[in-house]
Amino acid sequence: MSDITGANRRIRGQTLLIVEGNHEKEKLFRLIFKSFPELHIDMDSNVLVYGTNIYMLYLDLVREYGEDWWQTDVDLPFLVSKKRGELIRKYKRDFKNIILIFDYDRHDPGFSEQKIVKMQEYFNDMADNGRLYLNYPMIEAYQHMKSVPDEEYSERIVSVTLQPGARYKELVRKDSGIKKYFEFPQKVEELLRMRFEVQSEELADQCCESILEISNAENLDQHMESILRGTVRSEHLLTARYQFVQLLSQLRYISEGKSFWDGIRKLFRQIIVHNICKAHRIQHGMNLLSENQLQECFAELDLVEILRIQNDASRDSVRGYIWVVCTCVFLVAEYSFALVMPGV
Repeated sequence: MSDITGANRRIRGQTLLIVEGNHEKEKLFRLIFKSFPELHIDMDSNVLVYGTNIYMLYLDLVREYGEDWWQTDVDLPFLVSKKRGELIRKYKRDFKNIILIFDYDRHDPGFSEQKIVKMQEYFNDMADNGRLYLNYPMIEAYQHMKSVPDEEYSERIVSVTLQPGARYKELVRKDSGIKKYFEFPQKVEELLRMRFEVQSEELADQCCESILEISNAENLDQHMESILRGTVRSEHLLTARYQFVQLLSQLRYISEGKSFWDGIRKLFRQIIVHNICKAHRIQHGMNLLSENQLQECFAELDLVEILRIQNDASRDSVRGYIWVVCTCVFLVAEYSFALVMPGV
């Protein structure tokens, strides 16, 4: 796939993301699209929050198109914009690509192996009806690494008894060694607005962005003070400077001459590679032997087969397990596999 968005400004050249909730939009894809500006996806106009899980989406499909909805031409942008109560409806014809991001959510009362397989089979082409990326067991899987690289990730599973979803989120919070990187922009914003009482949202945003762009550890104290001065009140300036310098230094990227955005782009590339290898491990029962095979391996991934394997592995309510894997990050590789390669 050579162009996920198209080169012109007509709406037909756009990509639409339909995501399950605000975590996906605000915590993950805002960072992905900022880290990979090549995708040209606008957060405000091209990302729709569906607001509930994939099993409710299945029910909405049945209500709109009938029990055999998969035998019709589903217009997903219309269905979702209608559910959201938008005055101006969106239609499939308006978009070049449609991407769905949802959780596996085996623990949900509405879970059905048959239904979710049907969804994965039907939504398999982003340039037509849309492509569905499932996250196992939930979206937080993208953070479920103890380090990067994480040699244990290829075998990481979670028990089906880990219910409800809040328990998996807590597990990731405890186990993740990379969570702090994703939370850094939000941490900076919260400190500026809550602790250091910056009232202007525009000033806080500008200050936060300037901090994220710092890429030189030399004279960091002075640089930080110059960024904060005029935004943070004088009585908070010394404390704010110290705290932000300490936070930034903990990310290690600045010592490598990289900004936060340089570092998070590199981190996302590593996460994508880990999950391609993990998906291959699930599908074929073996680890990838060489990174030289990575692009070929990615092209051969079968999301329906991976789902069937996950269903088989997690069927036993006591001894069952789910392979931890995040497939939604594959949309970067779909746009251009070169973006996954080091140095790009």
